[in-house]
Amino acid sequence: MTRTSGRTLLLAAGAALLATSPLSAQTKVTMYLDFLVNGYHSPFYVAKEKGWYKEAGLDVTISPGKGTADSIKTTGTGNAEFGFPDFGALAKAVSEGVPLTAVAAFVHDTPSGIISFADKPVKTPKDLEGKTLAVAPFGATAIMLPAFAKLSNVDMSKVKTVTYNFGAMVPSFLTGKVDATIGYYFGEYLAARTESKNKPIVWLRLADFGIKTYANGIAVNNDFMAKNPKAVEAFVKTSIRALDYTYKNVDEAAGYAAKHTETPKALLKEQLTLAIELMDTAEAKKAGYGVMTKEKWETTQKLQVEYGGQKQAVPDDKLWTNKFIK
Repeated sequence: MTRTSGRTLLLAAGAALLATSPLSAQTKVTMYLDFLVNGYHSPFYVAKEKGWYKEAGLDVTISPGKGTADSIKTTGTGNAEFGFPDFGALAKAVSEGVPLTAVAAFVHDTPSGIISFADKPVKTPKDLEGKTLAVAPFGATAIMLPAFAKLSNVDMSKVKTVTYNFGAMVPSFLTGKVDATIGYYFGEYLAARTESKNKPIVWLRLADFGIKTYANGIAVNNDFMAKNPKAVEAFVKTSIRALDYTYKNVDEAAGYAAKHTETPKALLKEQLTLAIELMDTAEAKKAGYGVMTKEKWETTQKLQVEYGGQKQAVPDDKLWTNKFIK
């Protein structure tokens, strides 16, 4: 089976199932995002605005979040049925007893990196030594920092980390309070590049230095999953349908997201365009959109166990499943 045919068959099967077997009544669910509305959240707004969730028997509320930890906590406690956290952070949380399951991968490569100015650049990992770095507590990027440092032989005793909330990281960097900040390619990096005016920005990707992990995807509350498997399947397959549509209609998709935030459509489109580099990968095309693999989960958990504070790996059947896709 070719890459294209595999993906096409999955999407066609999902559309057929939803067309013939809608839920008997509108099931109310909340998708709790990891951050404020960003371009890479567009697929959820595509599905909502085009009425696809409704057609599938779902009444979906999309709620902005305050970071991966917030998304995990809110969904894990049952205050939302679905979340969109970083999967590395999710694995650690599940290992600690948080009742969540990953049901679809969206971002297949970590968007985390180090942002610095060209006149005081972090072009290599060792360049971080002797500098001050802005980090956010409990964020997905902060969790990856120890792994990045160990894999790249960075002496973190020579790096002064300064903790800020997410909204203050880029301003602290731009105003010179710190030399660099950690962040997302289509989040903090784009914001810094946009707001730095004529001062060039340097970007160092963690993925280029051994951080090979899943990033964001759909997670579901286990209790809701057990009681409402048809609703979970409907949500996952409809969201993947919208993901495929988003790749082919970037401008339109960004426009739907723009209805739900003050962020200009042009910026949302740029965020989405950058994110697609990490979402519509060869790996995703080969497996099928949303489909997760044992090998990628093994590398994701290995980094968490070795460097991210996760005590032990979670068995696959307790952490993730493709059953709502296939």
